[in-house]
Amino acid sequence: MGTSKGYGGPANGLVPTWIDDVTPGAGAAPASPENDGQGTGSQIPSTDGPQAPSPAASPASQSLGGARGNFTRFVRNGDRAALRRAVSQYVRQGAGGAQGAARRMGTSRAVGSQLLGVFRDVQRDGATAVLRRLNLGALVGRPAADVFIALTEVICPPGGRVDEAIARQAMLETIGDLAETGVGDFGAMSADEMNEFFIGFVIHTIEGRVMADLGQRAIELPTSVADVESIQEQLHDFVDGNVRGHLGHLLEGLPAISDGDIGKVVDRIYEASFELVSATAGDVK
Repeated sequence: MGTSKGYGGPANGLVPTWIDDVTPGAGAAPASPENDGQGTGSQIPSTDGPQAPSPAASPASQSLGGARGNFTRFVRNGDRAALRRAVSQYVRQGAGGAQGAARRMGTSRAVGSQLLGVFRDVQRDGATAVLRRLNLGALVGRPAADVFIALTEVICPPGGRVDEAIARQAMLETIGDLAETGVGDFGAMSADEMNEFFIGFVIHTIEGRVMADLGQRAIELPTSVADVESIQEQLHDFVDGNVRGHLGHLLEGLPAISDGDIGKVVDRIYEASFELVSATAGDVK
């Protein structure tokens, strides 16, 4: 799903040794002087926003017929107009609009809320304090990619449902994108760079959801891995081109956002994203 830029890990090709010190799927970080367990400060996964629900019901098959047909047409012929129609039909008809499509992103919204909460705390309290609160103090001064890999192992470990796999793959692909930009120390990341990482995560999760719902059969049509990668890259370019650059205002004033409002911000971002990608095809048929 998405592009083929999944982060391959540190340069030595091995999972960092400190990963073993992180309990996959762990709950809130233990209480500490900075985190007294009262709902303040960084906790993983700690958010009063929407948590991952039970597996989202798939849109009715008949409502996805047109979207799947157009997606198959795009795969066969490279018809970009068919891709636009497919995504628009998926949102408008298959999911019942942008709100319905956003609701289908259950695990992605939960992971996004946790990730955005970490960014909020880093901007407010500093990276060193936040990493220590999360029992990741050994990562202070380490490359941003290493820190995000550790966070990935905690907030979306391997295994689980398709929805969980989408969120994990999106994190890995966003880390791959980050690695290509040359961002170094996690503590040196600017607020803008954190916002871009978060928006990249949202984009990759939307691609993953579309591929899971529309591309199950169509993706078998290409005859080579290169063709499959081309399809994924074109879908990424379409979503990225219509979403990135239009959501920054929703992340303004992040350090002042409360725990209870983090989830609401994530919901608005997903709804706005689906509105943007579904509006590009005009009046679809």
